[in-house]
Amino acid sequence: MTEDRTTTSPQASLDIGQSTDVGRVREANEDALLAVRPDGARAGQVLVAVADGMGGHKAGEVASALAIESLRRALVETDASATPDALLAYGTELGNRTIWDAAAVDVDKEGMGTTLVCALLTPDGQAVIANVGDSRAYAYVGGVATLRTSDHTWVNEQVVAGMMSEHDARSSPFRNLLTRALGSTPTVEVDLFPVLHLEVGDAVILVSDGVTGYLDERDLTTVMLGAATAQEAAERIVEQAVQRGGGDNATAVVVCRR
Repeated sequence: MTEDRTTTSPQASLDIGQSTDVGRVREANEDALLAVRPDGARAGQVLVAVADGMGGHKAGEVASALAIESLRRALVETDASATPDALLAYGTELGNRTIWDAAAVDVDKEGMGTTLVCALLTPDGQAVIANVGDSRAYAYVGGVATLRTSDHTWVNEQVVAGMMSEHDARSSPFRNLLTRALGSTPTVEVDLFPVLHLEVGDAVILVSDGVTGYLDERDLTTVMLGAATAQEAAERIVEQAVQRGGGDNATAVVVCRR
């Protein structure tokens, strides 16, 4: 789970932190994360991701790992001139195909899948975010954390349609029922979001639902205001999620512009 350092170029402008914990209930950690600084034409950029796997016989662990590895492959297989949107979309779609194909040849992996939220950031503070599922991205801008992604869950779709209140959604027994995930179908629709510009002190926060089940935007804002580094912020986010219940694996990746 350590950060990849594939270039010796100075990277002082983007500070990365990462943390993951199995929690207090699960026997295994099916979350996976990525924090890589590419070399070559993309030197100075940062690619980060969080994936939350699902499926029996450790299949969830396999699915999340395949999603992360597919993003790594996307860095190699896409042309350096490809836009951040194109790279993230390709990496996510590649992950979906890889998981779908792996499940098709192994009965123990049948039905496996994973969420994926990822972001590509440049040294000048430009950030592009993509997601499938209910792992989330938050933007910490101007001292306030706000949600940037939209959960692909039945409950969230009911809220968006005006059929359920956000209050009822938080306690619904169906709040974790996914309507979209990598590996569920041969193809996948990837949500891509408008470019986010980070000033010095701003950050992107990626988390699995083992965090968002216990922490909201106000909690994340408090953590970011009190953390001296991105690593400290990531560790505090995960620690608080575990302390407040730890009912699921909890993972956080934080990238702060310094």
